Amino acid sequence: MGFIFKAVSFLGGWVALAVLALCVSAGLYLACELAEEYSSIARRYLHRGTIGIGIFYIILAIDGLPFKKCAFGLFTYISYLPLLATFPFVQPVSFATIWALIVTLANHISWFNYFISDEYRNHLRVEYEQGNSASLISGSPAMKVMGFLFVFVWVVPLGYFISLTSIEESLPFASNSHGGGGQKKAKGLFKSFVDGILEKKNQFFPKKQDSYKQYQ
Repeated sequence: MGFIFKAVSFLGGWVALAVLALCVSAGLYLACELAEEYSSIARRYLHRGTIGIGIFYIILAIDGLPFKKCAFGLFTYISYLPLLATFPFVQPVSFATIWALIVTLANHISWFNYFISDEYRNHLRVEYEQGNSASLISGSPAMKVMGFLFVFVWVVPLGYFISLTSIEESLPFASNSHGGGGQKKAKGLFKSFVDGILEKKNQFFPKKQDSYKQYQ
């Protein structure tokens, strides 16, 4: 294949990833808005999701996946339960929050290393030789890995991330420190992060006033 084809494919792939990242960010921002309005419902589903995925890790261990990795995945989801005690409020610099972040990253690395290991490749090779790759539920190996990581590693932590609100953001006197007189509306951690980036963007690229406003 020629250089132009490779260059266009490479650049197009990165552009597609950037667009996908923007779409995911917009979806998470909308989900954060909904979680703020319906915090009790969000807490209920997060609790059910945490317990449910934890039970599924036990089933996965029985189904033949590595026992140690499934046990660590179960331990990871047990580590999320203390966050529900004060939901939706959380202290960002606290043992429960930092520990939940550490075990989430460790759980992701653990499963990612498994899916790129020779053990998993040998499993795929055996499936292919036995003719199981033609089954309806087999699909692409990459899609199976992405689906597993999304359901069993990412989806519940993302739910916590977009739903939790910093205690400092929810305090009534937080608005006084910014010169406001009324009570400040609590913001989710993800929403506060995105709003901070947008404020920085507006500082570097200030909006231009519409020309018709000059004649009012």
